[in-house]
Amino acid sequence: MFGSTILEVAIGIVFIYLFLSLICSTINEAIASLINKRGKNLFEGVKNLLNDPAFTGLAQQLYSHGLVDGISQEAANPARPNRLPSYMAPNTFALALLDIIASQGAQESWRDVVKRGEEELDAARAQLTQNPTAADQQRVTVAENALERAKEALRRADESAALHADWARAAQAVAGPRDLANFRTASTKLRQALAVGRTLVADYPDPLGNIQRAVDKLPAGHTKESLLVLLDKTKRETAAAADQLARLQANVEQWFNQAMDRVGGWYKRWTQKILLAIAGVLVVAANADTIALANRFLRDNALRASIVNVAEKTIHNVAAKPAEDMEARQALLSDAAKLNLPLGWVRTEGDPYANDQVPGDVRGWLAKILGLPITALAVSMGAPFWFDTMSKFINLRGTGTPPGETKKSAPQPARH
Repeated sequence: MFGSTILEVAIGIVFIYLFLSLICSTINEAIASLINKRGKNLFEGVKNLLNDPAFTGLAQQLYSHGLVDGISQEAANPARPNRLPSYMAPNTFALALLDIIASQGAQESWRDVVKRGEEELDAARAQLTQNPTAADQQRVTVAENALERAKEALRRADESAALHADWARAAQAVAGPRDLANFRTASTKLRQALAVGRTLVADYPDPLGNIQRAVDKLPAGHTKESLLVLLDKTKRETAAAADQLARLQANVEQWFNQAMDRVGGWYKRWTQKILLAIAGVLVVAANADTIALANRFLRDNALRASIVNVAEKTIHNVAAKPAEDMEARQALLSDAAKLNLPLGWVRTEGDPYANDQVPGDVRGWLAKILGLPITALAVSMGAPFWFDTMSKFINLRGTGTPPGETKKSAPQPARH
């Protein structure tokens, strides 16, 4: 019986930890949503990944791109500043980045095409002068037509370069994504430049070459080095030119995912700090003293039994509806509110547990000074941890029938 009692006391304490952890998690999520912490973390992560700390280069171009700007809150309302997106799909990042880079690389690509076209035309004319034949004349005609098309593309390349230069000047004035007027102006100029650049990319037969040229012109740093490595990796993995762009996109997506794992770590560390601060305030306000709670549960059989019943009900609900576990956890908060939990700073005369709530001697206060931080540290570990711990305790309690009981108290599987 004593062993069963100790286990039920542990379940009662873990139940309190879980109850307070859920409250802390709710407060933490409200704070994170209010300040858009996830969006800010993603923003800083992208700036770091693209080596654009001042937000005047690739990162600004990415956030201006329609694929990314379109997933921002208020994207359809230009009169209001956008709320930074909290999540960016890897394929969205890769498609937008490659679109931006390829558009810029095409400018240099067509200059090379014109240079080669002029050399081929000079060689064809020289051959025609030495030994004029119908085939040589045809060769000159083909070279002239190809050079004319290349020169037309080069004129569009010059237009694209001028538009990118306009964007670069406008980008310098942008203080950040919330600098609405300047950000919109720069975004408009970038879209104009990309529109022209895409026509150049569509006409050029070597898409990977466009990207290679653009990456070569990036400022020295980890972004340029990473993209060059990814380009080399793509060339080794795929021989067919038609498949290289898709392979490069997959490699860029993997690069982005690895970076976002680190960004996720930033958010977890921030959450742990905030949870500890919230837990400290909440635990003191609720007078949730682990030592006093253990003493109370050990002596108050009725309270201990009621908490164990609610804990079992919660575990059963989540086990029966795994897809709706958040509903079950919300039900736990509702059920806990109906219990007479030993929380608060109320001392009632004649209450046998009054000294647990508000100590009447120095020894009691010393125990409380120790018990409150224990609870705060425990609660800061988060609701998922304590939910799993409570599940294990409930399952352990259900493995045997406690003395004095006629059946197991934990939910039993249905027999077939």
